[in-house]
Amino acid sequence: MPWYTKHGDEYEMPDVTEQPVTDAVDLLESEGFNPMIVDSVYEANYPPGVVVRQNPLPYTMVKKGRRIYLVVSIGERPVYMPNLIGATVKDAEFQLKDRMLDLNRVIYEFSEFYPNGVVINQSVPAGEQVERKQRINITVSLGPPPASQEVPNLVGKSMNYVRKELETIGIRVGKIEYQYRPNLVPETVVAQSISAGRPAAKVDSIDVTISTDKPIKKPKDTEQDTSAQSTEQSNEQTSEASDE
Repeated sequence: MPWYTKHGDEYEMPDVTEQPVTDAVDLLESEGFNPMIVDSVYEANYPPGVVVRQNPLPYTMVKKGRRIYLVVSIGERPVYMPNLIGATVKDAEFQLKDRMLDLNRVIYEFSEFYPNGVVINQSVPAGEQVERKQRINITVSLGPPPASQEVPNLVGKSMNYVRKELETIGIRVGKIEYQYRPNLVPETVVAQSISAGRPAAKVDSIDVTISTDKPIKKPKDTEQDTSAQSTEQSNEQTSEASDE
């Protein structure tokens, strides 16, 4: 079918959207119209050089020689790496998501210059062009390194910080137990097996108890053993009463 239909001195406007702009211009000119490219826009759904909008709209009735305004795609908007230095982990993750980037690894290190909990390094420099969904690593400050060679007070600190702090003075994290403490941030230390102030050189490892916001369920085997022990004690008491 022809691209236009004569109706008096008006013709049906062809649809040139989603066509390469060179093809759209050639078609419109061959049909007696005057195409003009008036704008170019970022369009993730269209490759560069494709017509995304036209005015007048397709299939409207227009006169020969009419100017036809075209808007052409220049492809996806480029994504640039934000500056995360000095931001909190939560804020850094929000900025990455806002640019359709993914937070990959979070590395913790001591820093003399940045307070605990803020980003001090990022795997891609700020301002560099990146791909959507690219995975980004960040390094987060643990604050200044411990200056003392004594066992530190771990209570109230996060496990991420505690691991680094103990590693610095040559002490391993030993057994970890959990305690239901919904009022605390999960994985906050609430107790330590060796008190603060002892010489670190005499300590190999420290057991810690950390908080969890999920109720701790007793293992079924433990419950059965406890029930069996109670029954056994009850039978012994009954037997002793009979002997008396």
